[in-house]
Amino acid sequence: MRGQLFYFFLLFLMVSCGITHNVPKDPYPNSFDKPNIVNSFVDQNGNFYPDNWRKTYGAPPKSGDINAYSLMKIATEKGLESQLKSFEKTRMLAVKSKVKAKDRVFIFVHGFNAPSDEVNESYEYMRKLLKLNSNKDEVVKFYWDGLHTTNPFSGAKVWFSATSFSQMAGEFGLRNLLNSIHNKKIVLISHSRGASVVLSALSSATFSESFAKGTLENHNVDVDAAKKLAENGNDITCIMLAPAIGLDDFKIRDMTSGTDSFCSLSKQVKKIHITINNTDVMLKKFVGFLSNKLKATDLGYKADVCNELVKHYPIMKYTDFTGMKSHDFNKYIRNPKFKTMLKAEGIAVNR
Repeated sequence: MRGQLFYFFLLFLMVSCGITHNVPKDPYPNSFDKPNIVNSFVDQNGNFYPDNWRKTYGAPPKSGDINAYSLMKIATEKGLESQLKSFEKTRMLAVKSKVKAKDRVFIFVHGFNAPSDEVNESYEYMRKLLKLNSNKDEVVKFYWDGLHTTNPFSGAKVWFSATSFSQMAGEFGLRNLLNSIHNKKIVLISHSRGASVVLSALSSATFSESFAKGTLENHNVDVDAAKKLAENGNDITCIMLAPAIGLDDFKIRDMTSGTDSFCSLSKQVKKIHITINNTDVMLKKFVGFLSNKLKATDLGYKADVCNELVKHYPIMKYTDFTGMKSHDFNKYIRNPKFKTMLKAEGIAVNR
């Protein structure tokens, strides 16, 4: 009985604590910075924030509720759907033009519960770590709504919504970017639930019927309307740090038969290099306590999950980070083994 009371008390705390949407601070969140930076920021449904977005769409409410706020929700209410879609189309054409003469494109993707100012610190560290030629290399800083809370009891509550948000950010946001890039060497570097954003961009995610229905009714977004990943002749390498995903994320469900099968990845995906770390306190928490209530995160925790996936995806391998307890993005990219991973994929780094 005590265990049940504690469980319900914990759930009460998780629900009650303040959770907010992760939104841009800049009025022009989808912009270009010198010498070779593309900033890309999408909301919970993968829509790109337009210029001066607060003027038209307003500040999001303090509630991080899934139906509280989204660009398409407000655009629909104001009759601005075509305007929002037009901005995204124009933006993708601008990205296509900017990277046209480049050889490599590095795309950084953060995890859940990560405010943009903290994320940018990690992004800048990685940008300076990589040995880049500004004339031949481009860096895309990709931001998505992984929600945010400062209360330690709210992490699991954030996780429930962030799992779906990450898939939407991948299918509608990151995939849109990838479809704008042709014949390049693309390196996707993700952290935590950012691995789901990447995987969802490269394959089709499976959404529950209730989520799909709610997203259509409340946000005017059809989860089945995402454009397919274009075969643009790119060479894609994925480096996933502390990937908070599991076997199920690589599976798709046949809605007719109700059976699952491993998804097919684009032939453009040449390598997937992940970390495993069974001392990562965050991944351990999700694999252990409440693991039956939360979507699996054991790929970044257990080597045997990666070994199972290698049977279906021979392009996958791992580097063992066991011994490091932190789940923080900044700690993973500052671990010397991160440089080893980059070098293993033929990516030169600065000392």
